[in-house]
Amino acid sequence: MKRILFLLLVSSVFSAFGQEKKIDQLEMFYAQGYYAKVLRKADKLLADPLYDYSGLPSFYRAMALFRLSADPYWFKRHSTAIDDAVAAYDDFLESEQVKDYLYAHYFEIAGLKTYLGKLETSFRDKGMNGTADKVNSFTENQLNGIKSKPDLQPEKDPKETNETATTADNLRDQIVTYAKQFIGVKYVWAGADENGFDCSGFTSYVMKKYGIVISRTASGQLAEAKEVKIENAEKADLVFFGSDGKITHVGLVTSAKGAELEMVHASTSKGVIVTNIIQSTYWSPKLKATATYL
Repeated sequence: MKRILFLLLVSSVFSAFGQEKKIDQLEMFYAQGYYAKVLRKADKLLADPLYDYSGLPSFYRAMALFRLSADPYWFKRHSTAIDDAVAAYDDFLESEQVKDYLYAHYFEIAGLKTYLGKLETSFRDKGMNGTADKVNSFTENQLNGIKSKPDLQPEKDPKETNETATTADNLRDQIVTYAKQFIGVKYVWAGADENGFDCSGFTSYVMKKYGIVISRTASGQLAEAKEVKIENAEKADLVFFGSDGKITHVGLVTSAKGAELEMVHASTSKGVIVTNIIQSTYWSPKLKATATYL
């Protein structure tokens, strides 16, 4: 009998570990921009009673559906995607731990709100006002208390702490200092961790350290950020490069406003390095934009 109880206990421990690992994968793939994969995996978890305890499969299902809806070819084949996303988010809000989830995933939701504003505009530009109204209604009703761009995360209860928020300048310095710790890490195509980075994997990894979840692609990072004039770029802003109308590279600004533009980035030839953009005959002609999430 004791042996049976022991085996059941061990089984339950491994089962719980496995469950959490699969849920963690949703966050990882979402951060990397693999929205179709997130949707498939979330649907599998929602069909499995073992995961009824968690509201996160519904959360990531909603997030993935909203993101995929930006692709006109995909949306044409999934015309109910916005309705499905709203329904999934409503299910998420009914979960028992929703308050903890909202706190822990604040920045993902803030990023979603910024993105939904652009998605609504895109639908209106195409004459799809009914769909745009659904996006607007969801944003107004469910994301009303969320700031429309990632920001310093508020304390759970400001009355219980005397700590002051980190100033914007200090945050920028912290981000740059953290990013420079990876100088010398090799370049790996599609790399997004300390074993190796590609350009957008590096910037998304660094920003996520500070609770700012951004797109996994360079073009997506520019689309979701707030553009600033190149001469006004500051530390921890992002700088983008490209040719033929395409954004092909991104780095993180390390120079102060008004100084010669400098970045830390994952280069294909040398891995993570610091480069003076203005003095570079390779990067300077390819400079397209600077933008910020701060």
